[in-house]
Amino acid sequence: MQWSPAKLFLIIRDILFPPCCAACQTRLFAPAGDRLCHDCLESIRLIEPPVCTVCGRPFHSPQGTGHICGQCIKNPPSFDTARSVFQYQGSVRTLIHRIKYNDDGHALRSLSSLSMEYMLPDHLKPDMVIPVPLHSKRLRKRGFNQSLRLARTIFPHIPLGMDILTRTLNTKPQTELSMKERLRNVRNAFEAASCLPEGVETILLVDDVYTTGATVRACAKALKRIGVKEVHVFTVARTVIAHP
Repeated sequence: MQWSPAKLFLIIRDILFPPCCAACQTRLFAPAGDRLCHDCLESIRLIEPPVCTVCGRPFHSPQGTGHICGQCIKNPPSFDTARSVFQYQGSVRTLIHRIKYNDDGHALRSLSSLSMEYMLPDHLKPDMVIPVPLHSKRLRKRGFNQSLRLARTIFPHIPLGMDILTRTLNTKPQTELSMKERLRNVRNAFEAASCLPEGVETILLVDDVYTTGATVRACAKALKRIGVKEVHVFTVARTVIAHP
């Protein structure tokens, strides 16, 4: 049997540097396309229908069809739709933390590979993808924007808007705030460019995690102010509150 130089390189690499799970770091003894071990793959939970047709919140009952949830009827969001691929738990949560706080390229490639299996609805044809921006101070401290990296790797075929949306307020981290506090925290935190590139009407806004939606609501509101007709939100994961 003869191997190509590329195949031979991969064999030698795996012998010298055995591959490990991108989440738990367990050594992988068999090829794993998604770079995760069996246990970590088994811990992944998808956001499955039925979901709210606007915000994408999954309904407790697995029966029935999607419809608008009570929260979106009472307080319509500034974005048009929001969808997430995974529940924010298990190995997905670990991968996001490794990307966000450790600049882990191995975790980024693994999570992006899993997320790329998600297909946008046929009717959704975004003109541009925009990552949720970090404030300049936080960007300097962290050194990168995880939402930008996810947007680039998951949607490489869609033009990337780098200077359309900026974060003008260095707000508190959202993690320990209530829904009302989160909404106040990011109010007027984002500004959009004075004008849009020609032909850009539909935006795909990308972030890592959807918790309450406060951040993407604020981003969508800023984009709608400058004439964006539709803002659709994509997040890799979503916090799902367990029902009793």
